[in-house]
Amino acid sequence: MIDVLRTIALRLVLCACATALVWRLGAGPRIASIALYGLLLAKPLIDLASELRHQYRRLHWRDAEGRHYSFRGRAIDVQVDVDHRRWVRLADVRDAAGFTASDATLRVTYPGAWRAWGRPPQPYLREDALVVHLAKERSPAAAKFRHWAEREIAFPARRERERLGINEPRFETTGPGA
Repeated sequence: MIDVLRTIALRLVLCACATALVWRLGAGPRIASIALYGLLLAKPLIDLASELRHQYRRLHWRDAEGRHYSFRGRAIDVQVDVDHRRWVRLADVRDAAGFTASDATLRVTYPGAWRAWGRPPQPYLREDALVVHLAKERSPAAAKFRHWAEREIAFPARRERERLGINEPRFETTGPGA
């Protein structure tokens, strides 16, 4: 964007110099010098508008960049913590996969992998616990969602942690069915 502004400033200086030279020649050349402004400034002004639009979009979407997840047209909210673990909102999982485990059951079964997040607090399940839990579900929708969650959420998160050298402690399941 600095280059575009520099180009506009340079062309404005050139137009001002040309106008100053033509100013002494009378009204006709003065009016003709206005066309010079249009010819020299049209493209840089369009480039400036384009740069401003791109910067606005970059700033507007930077919080969601690389974190938009969608399963069959349904948006799935996924949060990332400081250890690069991905947490999936359970309400979205229930809408997409249709499993019926309650929040209390999941909290007891996966104590280190269940978390309330946001305002108002909503239940989230860590990606590895989600995949393990969905493997226990018998519905075809849950199996398809588990396959999608492994491919789109869990595997990339695991690879990112390996690349960053973050050790992965395994979670232990407790309660019924463990």
